[in-house]
Amino acid sequence: MQNDEILKRELPDYLSKIGVNPKKNFNCLNPNHDDKSPSMAYDSKREKVHCFSCEADWDLFDVIAVEELGAPVVDNRPQYDFKAAKKVAQQLFTGSKGTDTRSDRREGASKRVLPNKRIINQRGDKMAEKGSQGQIKLNRINEELIKRASLILSNNFDTLSEADKRRLEPFRERGMEYLQKRGLTAEIAQRFGLGYVDGWVSPTAKAHGANPQPTPRLIIPTGRSSYIARDTRANIPENEQKYRKMKEGPVRIFNGEALKENQPIFIVEGEIDALSILKTGLAPAIGLGSVANVRKFVGLVKSYQKQRPDNFYPTLLLALDNDPAGQKAKTALKAQLDQLGVTSYEVQIARGYKDANEALVADENGFAEGLYQTIKDPANRMQALLDYINESEDVKPIATGLPGLDDVLGGGLYEGLYGIGAVSSLGKTTLVLQIADHIAQLEGKPVLYFALEMSWQELMIKSISRITYENSNGDDTLAQTTRSLLRGRWKDRYNKKQYTNVMKSFAEYGDFHDRIEIHDGSEKRPTVADIAKVVDSYVGRTGEKPVVVVDYLQILKPMSEKATDKANVTTSVNMLKKVATHYHIPVIAISSFNRSSYGNRVSMEAFKESGEIEYSSDVLIGLQFKGVGDNDFDENEAKEAEIRQIEAVILKNRNGVTGKTIELAYNPMFNKFLDINDTVKPAVKDVETTVDDHGRVSLPGEKQ
Repeated sequence: MQNDEILKRELPDYLSKIGVNPKKNFNCLNPNHDDKSPSMAYDSKREKVHCFSCEADWDLFDVIAVEELGAPVVDNRPQYDFKAAKKVAQQLFTGSKGTDTRSDRREGASKRVLPNKRIINQRGDKMAEKGSQGQIKLNRINEELIKRASLILSNNFDTLSEADKRRLEPFRERGMEYLQKRGLTAEIAQRFGLGYVDGWVSPTAKAHGANPQPTPRLIIPTGRSSYIARDTRANIPENEQKYRKMKEGPVRIFNGEALKENQPIFIVEGEIDALSILKTGLAPAIGLGSVANVRKFVGLVKSYQKQRPDNFYPTLLLALDNDPAGQKAKTALKAQLDQLGVTSYEVQIARGYKDANEALVADENGFAEGLYQTIKDPANRMQALLDYINESEDVKPIATGLPGLDDVLGGGLYEGLYGIGAVSSLGKTTLVLQIADHIAQLEGKPVLYFALEMSWQELMIKSISRITYENSNGDDTLAQTTRSLLRGRWKDRYNKKQYTNVMKSFAEYGDFHDRIEIHDGSEKRPTVADIAKVVDSYVGRTGEKPVVVVDYLQILKPMSEKATDKANVTTSVNMLKKVATHYHIPVIAISSFNRSSYGNRVSMEAFKESGEIEYSSDVLIGLQFKGVGDNDFDENEAKEAEIRQIEAVILKNRNGVTGKTIELAYNPMFNKFLDINDTVKPAVKDVETTVDDHGRVSLPGEKQ
């Protein structure tokens, strides 16, 4: 039997399996915590996830219990059968059929230090059995509570004895009054088994010795032994707001069975919002319960799709909340549904109101009319255009870090395809990598960098070399070339100031390097379709929209071996353009120039052999040596200069000025581009990453 402590080390791998990046903060996994901003992080030293808001502090078994077994959470602790959770963990991480997993390799070393392992496991099995019996009992209590609560709002209320009706009538009145206040009806209550409890106390909390204050609750069943208990008081004290909506029993998706039919289905966050749509009778609706349940919903979609592989084609209308968390979750959900081939649309159903229920209460006819129009024409291009324009008002350009370039581009990068081309020795990769680093470090945006010519090690060391130059404060003896850094043995070879600068630069890079996801295609080249899939997966996994860099176009693996090089590049360009417009993101494609362009000033002609980039791109930038094309220009002399004088010419700018030239100074030794009018290094936030003398890296969030 596998050592529990060894299994716990697999937590980061499990987080990745469920779409969570353990290197970044993420939405809390506690189903009772409606986390609107990422407040949970993985602590590698303690091998746990910790929420800085609700204080949930869970190991691998806790997380598996909640995610795989639907365990309830009381006082931020999952309540579950440990034996069952461990069995799932072993199935996930123990190598079957001879597979040598990381945990398997560690286990051999552990056997020598666990002489009482059998005794420990026997004791654990007994505790697990006891816990399992407790959970079964709790499920029965929840089932009984749902039945009793629903009877109060049910049509069967009149079948009760006169004594029971007199006793329960005040509760029925209060429950019906709350339903009426929320625009709901007795018919909806009957159809979905809604109930009411006048003095509800969490059965799970009570089973674990707590004695919370009884509160009146609307009971919304989500499963046989699971439900939402919603506080019906008009004025809930501030210190009780976080308990206004409590989940009991395994986490379930409200009305998920609507996926059984091929029909338009609204997908919303709250159960009350789903009921509001259902009340109109126009279409079914599914309530996720929380943005944290997107993964669970996608799993539900997959299960129905698997049951009906040739007959599964619902139309999912995604109407999650319009706050940042809801929008991020909607983006992620749309990407994952696209990957599954499920038709979905991002829609708005509560225009001018906080949510669907508020819209229903304020103007039921208007709300119903809006739903009808959405079902009839979910794409609604006219409304989508207006929504796009309204959203664009808040979209800020992404600065490149080169003031002259940003000024010409209207502040920086926007949605669209950016082509950057040049002959060799002009520093195309160096320039774009510097821009990518700036975006990740100072703009805080993720970057997907598809490198087809250089390895990830080469790119990272180029970045760190540049940072040593930026940190040298004009003393070039402190800056280090990529070759010098790769030789290692820094403490022996560098003086104290040089060594300090290198360590500082590595630490600075460590603070943002996880926001640049480098895909090394130097050995196995991807097609443009492969790149599109990676972008889809990233957005679906994180809900974030990245800046995408392709370095470079001409060496992408062709989509068709039979097509000409130009035709294949054209295909790549067109698909990259679609990626940019689909996710409303900047895509930067580096392009080489044809041989006839050498020694000439850049022009659109230089891109002619680069597929149709000159037609499909939104912005085209050509790099050239200053003075190229002049009679006295010497290309070799320009290449040998310690600081090369480069011009970036804006050849095309669909939404801005064309023909402008930005003068840049390029230091190839230290991989640095400077706007000639800007020699000051941008301010950097306090560095949290540390690197010790033994080369051990401690990333942000790992410190105690």
